[in-house]
Amino acid sequence: MSDERELPPEHGIVSGRMSGALSVDHSFESLYKIYTPVVVAWLVVRVESNMVEDLVQDVWTAFYRRWRTWQQPPEMNSPAARPVLSFLFRTVHLTAKAHHRGKLVHEPIEEHDPTDHTAPQRLYETLTLGRCLELARKYCCPPTQENMARPWKTACEPARRVT
Repeated sequence: MSDERELPPEHGIVSGRMSGALSVDHSFESLYKIYTPVVVAWLVVRVESNMVEDLVQDVWTAFYRRWRTWQQPPEMNSPAARPVLSFLFRTVHLTAKAHHRGKLVHEPIEEHDPTDHTAPQRLYETLTLGRCLELARKYCCPPTQENMARPWKTACEPARRVT
């Protein structure tokens, strides 16, 4: 027993849009009026207050682009489904995440520079080790190849003499 009051507010709008009874723009306006306070509330807890208005517009711009080509699968016609609200929530999350990433561009890189500056050296040593082991397999006798199981500097000594 399902009456109209049990359905989420978006249900009638989405149904009207999918059937062609509502235009893209009219249905968008209706959803905008219903869900803008929700989008604002979600953003208020995620970003600085001075950015909320701009990011609300970003969320609705993304939604409008998607809404023009919106396809409603049959399983989303149940009273429990709220695909528009779900899409808006995900878009708020991604918009806030992009906003926070964008702030990092303006911070000095020194604040984000890793303290481990040995990565290039470790890469070079790993490549050297690989080359040493390759040469040892190619040019060394089996007893020397057995030494390859030892720490890498010991295993590389025979290979260095060959090259």
